[in-house]
Amino acid sequence: MPYTKETILPFIERQQQLYEDSGHSTLLQDGVDFLTGQTILPPVYTDVAIAREMGVFIQLLKLPDQWDDNDRLVLQLLSDPLVWQQCRERFLQHIVPMLDTPGSASAIVLRFSYFTSYLQQRGCSTEDIGSMMIGYSGDGNNFDLSPLKFTPLRKFLQDLIKSAEWNIIDAYVQTWKQKGWNSLFFRLLAKGHPDKEMDYLEPVLMQSGKGFVNVELSRVLLQTNYDKYRALIEKAVDHLATLPDYSAQLNGFYLLARYQPDHYHPLLIKAAYAYLQESDSSLTSQAFRQQQAEMGNPSQLPAPDVMAVTQLLLLDKQPALRYLDEHLSEKRYLHPEVFKLLRQELGASATPLLLKAIENDYDAKHIFPLLTQADTSLYADQLWDFTLHKLKSVRTLVAVILADHPQALEKAGVLLQHKKAEQRLTAVQILCKLNTPAAKDLLQQALHKEINDDARDLMLETLGTSISGADDETTVQQLVAFAKKRGKLTRPLETWLDDSSLPPLFLRNGMQLTQDMLRFLLYRMSRIKEIRSDIEARPLLRLVDRTTSGPFAQHLFNLYTARNGDAKVKYLLALAALTGDQELATLLEQSLSQWINDKRLRMAEHGAGALAIHGSKQALAAVEFLSRKYRVRKSNVGAAALAGLQHAAAELGLTMHELGDRIIPDFGFNGLFLPFQVKDDTYHVFIDQHFKPGYINNKHKRLKSIPAATPAATKDAFKQLGKAVAETVKSQTGRLEHFLVMQRRWVPEQWQQCFLHNPVMFVYANRLLWALYNEQEQLITCFQCRDNGALTDLHGDAVSIPSGASIRILHPLYLDGAQLRQWQQRFTEEGIVSVFPQLERPVASLPPQQAATTLVHDFEDIALESTLLNKHMEQKGWKLSEGSDGKYVYAYHKTDDENQLEVIVEMSSIYKEEGFQYKLGKLYFIDKTKASQRWFRSTDKDAADCLLPLGHVPPVFYSEAITDLTISRTMAEVA
Repeated sequence: MPYTKETILPFIERQQQLYEDSGHSTLLQDGVDFLTGQTILPPVYTDVAIAREMGVFIQLLKLPDQWDDNDRLVLQLLSDPLVWQQCRERFLQHIVPMLDTPGSASAIVLRFSYFTSYLQQRGCSTEDIGSMMIGYSGDGNNFDLSPLKFTPLRKFLQDLIKSAEWNIIDAYVQTWKQKGWNSLFFRLLAKGHPDKEMDYLEPVLMQSGKGFVNVELSRVLLQTNYDKYRALIEKAVDHLATLPDYSAQLNGFYLLARYQPDHYHPLLIKAAYAYLQESDSSLTSQAFRQQQAEMGNPSQLPAPDVMAVTQLLLLDKQPALRYLDEHLSEKRYLHPEVFKLLRQELGASATPLLLKAIENDYDAKHIFPLLTQADTSLYADQLWDFTLHKLKSVRTLVAVILADHPQALEKAGVLLQHKKAEQRLTAVQILCKLNTPAAKDLLQQALHKEINDDARDLMLETLGTSISGADDETTVQQLVAFAKKRGKLTRPLETWLDDSSLPPLFLRNGMQLTQDMLRFLLYRMSRIKEIRSDIEARPLLRLVDRTTSGPFAQHLFNLYTARNGDAKVKYLLALAALTGDQELATLLEQSLSQWINDKRLRMAEHGAGALAIHGSKQALAAVEFLSRKYRVRKSNVGAAALAGLQHAAAELGLTMHELGDRIIPDFGFNGLFLPFQVKDDTYHVFIDQHFKPGYINNKHKRLKSIPAATPAATKDAFKQLGKAVAETVKSQTGRLEHFLVMQRRWVPEQWQQCFLHNPVMFVYANRLLWALYNEQEQLITCFQCRDNGALTDLHGDAVSIPSGASIRILHPLYLDGAQLRQWQQRFTEEGIVSVFPQLERPVASLPPQQAATTLVHDFEDIALESTLLNKHMEQKGWKLSEGSDGKYVYAYHKTDDENQLEVIVEMSSIYKEEGFQYKLGKLYFIDKTKASQRWFRSTDKDAADCLLPLGHVPPVFYSEAITDLTISRTMAEVA
């Protein structure tokens, strides 16, 4: 019987989640039609890409002994020659590991019978099938030579190889000679045909360029039976030495010397020098480490370059030291681990070699930390010579160390007068690291004389300001004069930028910027690394009249887009935003949307940052929307928007939540009302309790509808107002429910400004129950906000707010049963409908006996259809986590950013006849400040320090997590 659409639909939906490309599901349609019986014959493919896509259906296949009509449909689909060619590897990767699943003897026999028969129908020989099973079992990628512990697959393979004719065995050996080392094949061969063992090992050991495999395999063979394998390994070493393969020669003699040191030590010393002298030892070292990573085995032996130096220091120390000194002088390759070895073996005596290495351009970032482990008297004075080093990386690293030198201030002060900019920059780095009043004085004295902008930017970063204590006008005059004296304003900033053709830019006093002032502004803004204002440009930007700067900002924006958003000219976009009016903000918002649609995401990132620094309420609201919309997909844009908001909040001295309150649109209302004229009468529009525009006349009587004589333009404006309010409500409802969960605190003045003076937020104030807390975080009382703005308690008495109090959205967890029923009755009597579940919200309190535990096992019985569970969890604010491969879901998580907490519920994916289901597992809370990785399971070793005892979890966050999943149990029971 073919799959039904209902059973295969969850699978297809899962594929759509894994692939952003919407065309993926279209490519699968022919396969879906065949599997669901819409077409009788399997499709025939000529397009390689489409044939390859059929491999996704392999995930539907069960164990071969459980193959039914549905599985046979999938197998038919794969039988098309082109599909099989493209999907064979995926098929084997899926099925072969499953063959080891425990089962009855009869089931295991059927399993291998069905599997091998299907492969034979695809034209595979007996040897092909055996080698496929060995290769895809995942058991041979190691150096384990211990006797096999039998599993169904290993037992089948042993019987298969043991019973094979000699010609088949020769075919196996020939195949695995070419494939290389595989411990599973070797053990099967040694057990079934020991006479063929050397035929396989010899060519494997004689393969050149297999340094890690050669040394590890040789090590385990000698360890297993030295007398049996010594001659073979010596023969392999002699052969590889003639190629020459210096790494194999070194490793081989090292291993043999363990057993016969007197005989092999002279050969080992000679091999070590030969390896270090090798012209491409860097490539050999890299290949060794790469092979080690691919095998996934931590070697018991060091890499060849480390081995060579170790043995020379041990067996031939003084000549070795002279050789290493020459080696460093010739700038021949040495791996960073070798310098670590020198420090460990030689201690302080390694200092001259380390200094020589830095002098000869070895990677300073690895060597300086080793150098600083020695007594400073051994190297400190010599490091001043490195301030003249040609490499910037060396000068930067040495500056950090020299900042601790006793004479750092004096010597850096002298270096600050050097004729070369590179050395002055190093002096600045030392002084900035010192960051003492005396160091700052030197920086301040040099700041306006320094012509190297990198040095100046570093000075400015340390000093925090360039000229302090002066008003903006005086500061600008001085800064422009200093820049001109340094020769920064003699010509246009860019050859293509004719600053004389720019529209005029005016100051608030009506004065037009001079050419020098304009060039100064462009010059300083060109120094930004992020979409921000430059520290020296800010005084001039504060003086700009943004009411007349629209044409100037528009022109800069056009220059930016004309250069296709080149990151090098992002300063034009930033300056446009910082000088532009509301028209520029609108243009930027529209362009940003287009850049996202056109997948010009780097421009979109810059655009989000520019919109944020524009700073208008409308612009910041747009950025806030982007930060939410692109939190997952196109996350770089969302991250840029969030960073822009964070910068804007920091500039204003606000938290992100406080900034969010400020940018809630008021739609031009004066408080709670917006007046409009109809003929000679004045009316007012307000937002009613359903978030719809309502209208009152000059006698404060509400009208059933807008007056008929209202001009068409006004009617249309109010129609658009309704849509805009609906969009605001969509975002604010979720935001306020989040504030309920995290128990955000408002100081009374902030709460009143946000909720009592904004037409939309006033409705929320009316439809929610509020809690008043004292300075000790104790609940004083609950209150509601009346239509007239009065605050009253349960008895209707006015609520006064004491100093030091805070206001929160009340969570019903903090009311006893009687109080909760009374407030519910009050809201019902007054016809107040909450904007989201509040008083009717389910709650869960932590049982005292569970306060010290970290894991909750109460939901491990819940299994629910994947789409249904996804929808429920997303509505409750949970998000799917991903495995390390970025695809396979293993948990849901929900975050409390305010308290840096996260709740995780583990899960697994199961397949049943009716479709895919998610089965929930353990639930736990983690402290995000202690988490070193993004996701982990409760059983991971990194989890121990991060798991929170349940008693340490905020009660509301605990309650929300538990009740969210309790509801999902009810859904599962209904389903």
